[in-house]
Amino acid sequence: MLNDDSDGISIRERLQTESSGGVFANKDLVRSDTIIDEDRIVGRNDQLGRVVDNLKPVLQNEGLPDMLLSGPSGTGKSLIIHAVCKQIVELCESQGKTFGVLSINCEGPKTADRAVYRLVKAAANDLDVDPGVPQTGVSTDQKLERLYELMRAYYDGVIFILDEIDMLEGPYQEAEYNSLIYQLSRARKLADFGGPISLTTITNYADFMKNLNSRAQSSYNPDDIFFDDYDATQLRHILKYRRDAFKSGSLSEDVIPLVAAFGSQTHGDARKAIDLLRWAGELAERRGADTVTEDDVREAQEKYTENRKLRHISGTSTQKKLSIYAVAATAHYATDHPEWIPAGPAFKTYQFIAETMDVDQYSRETFVNHVTEQSTYGVLDFERRGKGRGRGVHMYFSLSEDPETIMETIREDSRFADLAHEDATITAVVRERLKNFRTDN
Repeated sequence: MLNDDSDGISIRERLQTESSGGVFANKDLVRSDTIIDEDRIVGRNDQLGRVVDNLKPVLQNEGLPDMLLSGPSGTGKSLIIHAVCKQIVELCESQGKTFGVLSINCEGPKTADRAVYRLVKAAANDLDVDPGVPQTGVSTDQKLERLYELMRAYYDGVIFILDEIDMLEGPYQEAEYNSLIYQLSRARKLADFGGPISLTTITNYADFMKNLNSRAQSSYNPDDIFFDDYDATQLRHILKYRRDAFKSGSLSEDVIPLVAAFGSQTHGDARKAIDLLRWAGELAERRGADTVTEDDVREAQEKYTENRKLRHISGTSTQKKLSIYAVAATAHYATDHPEWIPAGPAFKTYQFIAETMDVDQYSRETFVNHVTEQSTYGVLDFERRGKGRGRGVHMYFSLSEDPETIMETIREDSRFADLAHEDATITAVVRERLKNFRTDN
């Protein structure tokens, strides 16, 4: 047992002692992943109405449309689909029916095979039965068949929710979300399932459908529901509906307007605004205060701004990390440390690093897409420049963070750790590629 000599209280006693102070009454209300009641949903009447209308037919055992919920992060996509599904489940239960909500986040699985297994696990956990298949050692088709068995045996209707579907890229040239969407959009027929089924995908990208191959597009024709950014007024209303997360009188009057203002400056992301309000409360509690003030909000925002870009990079897929690393390495190892990095030499660096790591190499187009996507998160800017008549147009990238810091962040991933020992070789590659680019252009 460990004790602090100053007060003689053990770790367990500290953990079990109820706090007499603090500012929170129900902290879950300011956790962005909490499924909230309908009366707390603000500024999304149109989107909410369409999702309700699309899922309402399940109550009459009628067919359901597929849906695509698209729009920037933190705009209520996941919030609304899960809030509506929660009500659908309860209404179905009152009718003696079982509606299955099989939801996964595709950032984790990375491959269609793993995603299917997670859907099997989601069903098994919901039904409190054995998954019936192992994670490895059996084919994707066998996992799908087990999923269909569970559906036929236990559910009267099912919705598949694939959050962050664009993250399901896989190791090959063609993204693996194509095969998963193709299979699940045809699940009613493939599973010989008598009830209604909906496939709902969620993505930050409004043009996601353009990325699907012809097979997936032919079978998946969703109702595309777009969620735009929240403005400061909407964020203020959202936060007011979470005010009871705090004890009465523990929020200064200027806290919610300031959090909403910061939130509207960061792309209208309600999730980040809610997190910011919680962080401000946590800072107040750490200093032993019983009131959250404007200063707590400003300190929380400052800490968030310092780390958010690097946190985002840490959470991206291996191929995206590799693409960002190549751009950062090209900027860092170049003799003149250019502000704008040409895409051509950066792609050559990407190819070399991929070969060094013995991982798959994607096309230049995919590499450029991975890099330009980071502009959404403030990691970099990009622009196309003409080199003069008859000399073509070239893409350039400009990093908003120190290249070496980006590289160090990515090397925290064990798969990239050995690149720290490749400085000399990567330096030579970068400088040779840049020299050739400038000579040719």
